[in-house]
Amino acid sequence: MEDPPSCKIMKMRNIVVFGATGEIGGRIARRCVDVGHKVVGISRGQNKRATVDLSGVEMLQGDHDDENFIRDTVAALDFDAVIDSAPSRNSVELYNRHLGKAKNVFLCSSTGTYVPLQYYPADENHPWREETSVNFHFKSEEDSRALELGAREGFPVTIFRPTNIIGAGREPLELWGGRDIEFFRLLKAGETIAIPPCEKILLQSGSNSDLAEAFVLALNHPDEVVGEIFNISCQRAITLGRYLDAAKDQLKSRSKIRVVSTEELMKTYPQVQWRYGLEFLMEHMCFDISKAKECFGYDPRKTTEEGLHDALAWCEEASLL
Repeated sequence: MEDPPSCKIMKMRNIVVFGATGEIGGRIARRCVDVGHKVVGISRGQNKRATVDLSGVEMLQGDHDDENFIRDTVAALDFDAVIDSAPSRNSVELYNRHLGKAKNVFLCSSTGTYVPLQYYPADENHPWREETSVNFHFKSEEDSRALELGAREGFPVTIFRPTNIIGAGREPLELWGGRDIEFFRLLKAGETIAIPPCEKILLQSGSNSDLAEAFVLALNHPDEVVGEIFNISCQRAITLGRYLDAAKDQLKSRSKIRVVSTEELMKTYPQVQWRYGLEFLMEHMCFDISKAKECFGYDPRKTTEEGLHDALAWCEEASLL
């Protein structure tokens, strides 16, 4: 992973990072150690894919949904901040109930809570609590409960909402609405590919390394970030047409692209899991990240195209392509 610019630590903090062997949690733990924080990483031990070097991170095996583990093991640790890269409604309740000495609890959510967008770019004031046909309402409910606990019981929550995550370590979004690596295999092989009429749809991805850096930067502003939501992404949106061109350039693809109806697309690729993903793909994604910039100096380094380059290069190195 390419290192971001150094984040000057204002005060060394003791941090518990849940999901520390995962793609995002591992990067957060790595960056926290790199800038001088003391980190205990929690993992269920189920991640088989290599992520990042976790030397310097004290590792424990456990589950964020296991109340006995949170109450008896995690609560006894020396910490003042908790980070969960993939929280659940239950884990939020457990952190509030048993980890009261934390000054900050950082939770990773999603800008998928906002869709369909009512204005562009969508900021943190955009409606997100009501269920729609395409939004990530389970994340909306989780976020709403965490903020409610903050208002009623002083739960020191901060919610980070990344856009479509991209970069080394995960298969990138394709134009069928998911992360099916077969799309890019066909592209690399120069095969004709059918896509929905999506080329003018806006996409705003954010790199996993920039997302990890946002968590680390926010640790320097413990009071300012409590009770807040922050959109985390790259600087600007691009069209899915531009995204496809960038993928073709990276893979040196000569594939012909056929734009077809969604009905024909599903018949052409019956093996693809179409539920929800295609509908979500057809929604514009364009977000304002100025709040994170102004509050804790978030300054993303990667564009969507650069993040896609990193993701596809990693896929080739990992023999996925």
